[in-house]
Amino acid sequence: MKNLSRRTFLKGSAILGGTALLGFNQILGVSRVLGQDMPDDDLQTIINLASTAELFATTHYLAAINGAADLGLDDAQIAYMKAGFLAEQDHLELLQSLGATPLFTEFYVPETLFSDIDVFTATTEVAETAFTGAYLAATRVFAQSAETTPFAVTAAQIAAVEETHRVLVRQIGKKLANHTSYAQYTLRNVSSAVPILQPFLDGSGDGFVGPVAPPSADDIAAIRADAAMLGYDNPGVPFAALTEMPM
Repeated sequence: MKNLSRRTFLKGSAILGGTALLGFNQILGVSRVLGQDMPDDDLQTIINLASTAELFATTHYLAAINGAADLGLDDAQIAYMKAGFLAEQDHLELLQSLGATPLFTEFYVPETLFSDIDVFTATTEVAETAFTGAYLAATRVFAQSAETTPFAVTAAQIAAVEETHRVLVRQIGKKLANHTSYAQYTLRNVSSAVPILQPFLDGSGDGFVGPVAPPSADDIAAIRADAAMLGYDNPGVPFAALTEMPM
């Protein structure tokens, strides 16, 4: 994207320092939920884990689209899924342009996830709550330096979109959608989300099946072809890519 490059991003990363990139076993060995004494994630950790979450999200929403009949989704709800897919794909492509590499490329899911609407909505709400919390954690880390403040705003932009996905899936599940005054800050670091999402990464959850492969290039192109029809016509621009940074 315009004026947003991996070089610009990595220049900011030198300011933050932080911990070394954690191995998968190290990440899964601890729960860092609101752990005030834990060091901050470094930038490569943040973007790698975020890209893993985004790839999982695209996999999740594509499966929901393909399983719409079994889930009983109506046309408007299918449109929600497709727009959600496009947003997560946009986030993934942004992260990859900055040098992110997903740590997993196949995922596991509860066996009835895409056939039982109650399981689907409850599971999606858990995942989107974790995604919102993770991007708010990234916002906190990036906001500590003026050099990375633009990326703090971009992380907050993404968190806001993840929260809309959580709200919409609550609506599909016939729950009050707008039931909070604030998005939930549940995680101090992006890596704090890993124990929550671990069953989707390694299939360790009770009744989980898989692996489920992520979307192909053809899958992505097919849903992008529906963007105008859906009204997905304002994907916006990451704050960090703006030529003139508004104050």
